[in-house]
Amino acid sequence: MKQDNSTANNNVSGLRYGMFIPLALMIASVITCCFSYSNVKQNIANDLNDAMFALANENSELWTRPDTVAAIRQMYETTHKPLIYQASDVNFRNASLKDEAYFTLALVDKKNTSPKIRGNKIASDSIMLVPERASDGLAIQVQGFADCSMASIFIASDQTLPGILFALSILSMASMFIVKRKETEKSDTELIVLTVSPSLDGIKLTPMQRQFAQMLLDAPDMRVDKRILCETLWGNKSNAEESLYTLVRRTKAALAKAGMEIVCNRGDSYELRVNN
Repeated sequence: MKQDNSTANNNVSGLRYGMFIPLALMIASVITCCFSYSNVKQNIANDLNDAMFALANENSELWTRPDTVAAIRQMYETTHKPLIYQASDVNFRNASLKDEAYFTLALVDKKNTSPKIRGNKIASDSIMLVPERASDGLAIQVQGFADCSMASIFIASDQTLPGILFALSILSMASMFIVKRKETEKSDTELIVLTVSPSLDGIKLTPMQRQFAQMLLDAPDMRVDKRILCETLWGNKSNAEESLYTLVRRTKAALAKAGMEIVCNRGDSYELRVNN
């Protein structure tokens, strides 16, 4: 019984520690998913940076001309928003950014600070274009933005490894539940077997018959030597074997009604067998 309890406890402990496997796989799946998402987001920002520098080098003279500066200033005083330059004619490594990206030209001086762009956008770094005859720290701030939703970034990211790890975590979790269910069924079966162990309750026996039958029940393999039975039941009585034979014959008849049988093994021991 103690060995059975120890085995059951070991199985429960094994299942408990085994649950760390799907948990670790699930955490690894989430971490790799976040890394892949961040890499795509950073690649978009890098693409915006490269396009912004190329665009600024190409148009720096135009954007720093006095008439352009005056137009940007007038527009800002009217709308309080920076000038937006659409990126449809800009070359990106990711061609889909042409429909999602744009650049802002903002006038920055002692009176005007760089405007804040609200919303969930991916932003590039910003550069300052300083006119040749600038006053009061006047400069044109150029910055790129991309209106990419979380879903579009997720779709663009490589989720192969996270998907594999997630699938493995689900499979390992299902395996753990199957093993746990089998162990539970096995434990229930063992409990049923223990519950139907033979008992003398309800069987009509004399005190001597009950003592004799109980000795057989308590013995290993429910078998006891004839000599031990004689010494225990009658001590040094001279005709103990004859008394034992009579006791066995009468007890056998009483136990047969309960599905139990007393068997003599080669004349040197008696064994109790339970008929299913």
